[in-house]
Amino acid sequence: MNFLLLGAQKYYHAPDTNPAIRFGVYAPNALSVKVVFGFLWTKKGDERIPVNKNHPAPISDIAGGYIADDGTGIDPALPVIPLFREENGCWFSDTKNFELQDFRQWDHVPYMFRITKNDGSIAYRTDLYSRCQIGAGQFNPEGCAYDDLITKVSGTKSCSVVVDPDTVTKSFNETDNQSDSIFPETNFIPQEKFWKDELNPAHPLPTRINDLIIYQLHIPALGFGHAGVGVIDDAIKLLDYLVELGINAIELLPVAEYGDKPETWGYSTTHHFAIEFSGGGRDKMKHFIKAAHQRGIAIIFDVVYNHFAADAERAEWFYDTNDNEKNVYYWYHGNPFDYVTGNGGYLDNMSTGFAPRYSDPFVRNLFIASAVTLLKEFHVDGFRVDQTTSIHSYNCLHANGNTMNDANVCGGDFLREWSRCIREAKPNVFLMAEDHSGWNAVTCSVEEGGLGFDAVWYADFHHHLNGANFGNNYAKLIPTAGYGGDEPLAMDKFAQSLQNSSLQKVIYHISHDEAGNAGRNNSDPDQRSHRTMILAVRNHLSQQDYPYAEARSHIAFALSLFSAGIPMFLFGEEVAFLNDFLYDDVLSKREDIYAQRHGEGRSMFEFYRAAIQLRRDCSAFRSNHIELLHVHNINRIIAFRRCDENGDYIVISSLRNYSFDQGYIIEHSSIVAGQWHEILNSNSKNYGGTGYDNHENLQSNSGHIELNRIPANTIIVLKKILSK
Repeated sequence: MNFLLLGAQKYYHAPDTNPAIRFGVYAPNALSVKVVFGFLWTKKGDERIPVNKNHPAPISDIAGGYIADDGTGIDPALPVIPLFREENGCWFSDTKNFELQDFRQWDHVPYMFRITKNDGSIAYRTDLYSRCQIGAGQFNPEGCAYDDLITKVSGTKSCSVVVDPDTVTKSFNETDNQSDSIFPETNFIPQEKFWKDELNPAHPLPTRINDLIIYQLHIPALGFGHAGVGVIDDAIKLLDYLVELGINAIELLPVAEYGDKPETWGYSTTHHFAIEFSGGGRDKMKHFIKAAHQRGIAIIFDVVYNHFAADAERAEWFYDTNDNEKNVYYWYHGNPFDYVTGNGGYLDNMSTGFAPRYSDPFVRNLFIASAVTLLKEFHVDGFRVDQTTSIHSYNCLHANGNTMNDANVCGGDFLREWSRCIREAKPNVFLMAEDHSGWNAVTCSVEEGGLGFDAVWYADFHHHLNGANFGNNYAKLIPTAGYGGDEPLAMDKFAQSLQNSSLQKVIYHISHDEAGNAGRNNSDPDQRSHRTMILAVRNHLSQQDYPYAEARSHIAFALSLFSAGIPMFLFGEEVAFLNDFLYDDVLSKREDIYAQRHGEGRSMFEFYRAAIQLRRDCSAFRSNHIELLHVHNINRIIAFRRCDENGDYIVISSLRNYSFDQGYIIEHSSIVAGQWHEILNSNSKNYGGTGYDNHENLQSNSGHIELNRIPANTIIVLKKILSK
C-alpha cells in the first residue's frame, strides 16, 4: 500500500520510545506553512477558563475552537510551529523540535494551518487528515472572530483536533445527545484492549457478500424522543431491534465530517478521516461498530469521492492558492483566460460539486489513506462508493459540457488503485459501487483490468419495480398497480431485471435516493418518488386503502429479497414508514421506528422478519441460480425458481387485485414431479392478510404445478419436499 499519512501523527525517533508529534500537510503552492493552536474555554462570570486535558468540560458549555482570518482565536499560550517544504509539495514540522517531543502534551489540542499562499495572502486552513473537527453546529463565521459555543459553529470551518489513534474512550456518559458529553474525555484504554472482545462466536459476522442482508440507515433520522437529529447513541440502541429483524449488515449513509447542516444526508464530505462531530464523533462510532459486531452485524460505510463539499472553504477549496488552475484538489483544464469566466475550466460530473483532481497522487492519497484508516482503526467491514460513474465516465468541461476523456481515464485508474489498496489492507472487505454505467469491468478484479468491486447497485431493478419517477421504458409495477385498475402490468419487463439479478448486484426495491427525494419538485405528481407504502396506492393512502398498500409493499420487498442479488432496503420500510425521505429535511419528516413497530407497522415488521429468516436459513436464496418459470402480464403474475443442492423453491408473486380461487397452473419444463409445501404466504393473518392460503401440500407433475389458490396481491414461496 503506497499512501502517506499527513496531518498530526505520532513520530518515533527510535523503537520503544515515547512518540513525538509531527505535523504534515500537502500545500504545493504555499510560500510558508505554520501550525497555530486554537483556544477552547468555558466562562465563569467574565473569566474564560481554558478547556484542555487537565480541565475538561461539558461540550454544551465550551466556546471557541475557531480561528478568524486575522488570527483571533489563536491560543497565545502555545507556540507557533513552522513547517518545512519537501520536493513533493508536502510540508512537515522539524522532528527535532523540542516543543513537539511529547505527543501526549498535544492530545486533543485544536489546531489549524496558517498558510501563506503563492500571492502572499494569509489563509487559515483545516487539516484534511484531521481525525476530529471540533464544531457541532451549522454557523459559518466567514473568517470573523467567533467566541460562541462549539455546538453552534460548523465543524467543517472550525479547528482540527489532535487525536491519539491508539486509544479509545473506555465509556461515555449515558446521554442521548453529543452536546451533553465531556470534551476531552478522560478515561481512555488502548485500542487493542478495546477491540479484544469485539467478536462473539455465537453471533459470527458474515464473511461472504452473498450472505449479506443490508439495512440502509441514516443516523440523523433516528433520535425518537429527544430534540435534534439522531446521534450514534441512538444507533447503538437500535441494534437489538435490528437483531430481532434479522438483518446482518448496516450500510450507513455518510458519517464523515460534511459541509451540510446535520439534518441532511451527509454527501458533502469535507474531512474523510473525521466522524461527524455533531453525531457523536470517532470514539462513539467505534463503540457502535463494536456493539454491532458483537451482535453479528457488519458495518458498511458510504464514502464520497466524486466531489467535495460545495462549500469547502477552509477545507479543499483554494487550499493554498487563489489561482483556479492551481487549485490542487480540483481538476482544472487549461488556463482561466481560455474561458469567459474563471470557473469554466473545472469539471462537472453529474454530482453536486466540481470533480476532484484524480491525476494528483496526493488527492488520491487522501481518499485511499482515509479508507484504509477506517478499516484499520474502526474495523469497518466494507464500503459503498457513491456514484462511481461520475468518477470514470461522466467528467465534462464546465464551460461547454465537452467530455473529458483524460479525467475519466484517471478516475478509473484511481478506483483501481483504491480497491487494490483496500484489499491489501483487508482481503475480505466488501466493496460495492453505485455505478450506472453497465460496464462489466466495474466488478472485474484489478488484475483483470477491472475496478475491483464485488458488486454494483442495480438501479434497473428498482426502476422496474418501484421507480415511479422514471419513463415508460420501465415496468414500474408497484406504482402502476397503485392506481387500482386491473389492466395488464409489464411483468415481462420486470422479469428481465429479475433474471439479470446476480451476486454482483445490490438489489433494492427502494433506497435513500428514491424514497421521496427524486422528482420532488416536478409539477407532474406521477414523476415524484415516495416510500413504498405511498407508491403502492399512488398517493391516496386511506384506511380503506391501507391493506392494498401493505400487501403490495410485501411483494416489493420479497421480490428483492428472493432475487439472485444482494438484498438491501432503506430503514423504516420494515415498519411501513410513510413520509418522504428528503435530503435536506430529515428532521421534520422523522418517524418513530419503535412506535411503528408496535403500531400500524407491526404486520409489516413480522413479514420482513419472517422473509429475512427464510433467506438466511435457505442457501438456495443466496445462490446465483434463478430461473423464470412463468410471466403473465394480464394475470399480473410472475413465478421463478431458486435452487441449489440443499433445496428447491418456487416463488410466485401476484399483483392482481382479485384472488385466483379456482386454482392456477404454472407450466415449465424444469418443474419435476414431487410434492411442495407452502412455507411463506404474505396473505397470512400474521402479516395483516386474510389467511387465505395453500395450507395443504401441492403435487407437481413433470412440467407443471397447480396451486389451489393465489390470493390477491400476494407473494408465495413453495419448498419441494425431499423424498425419503
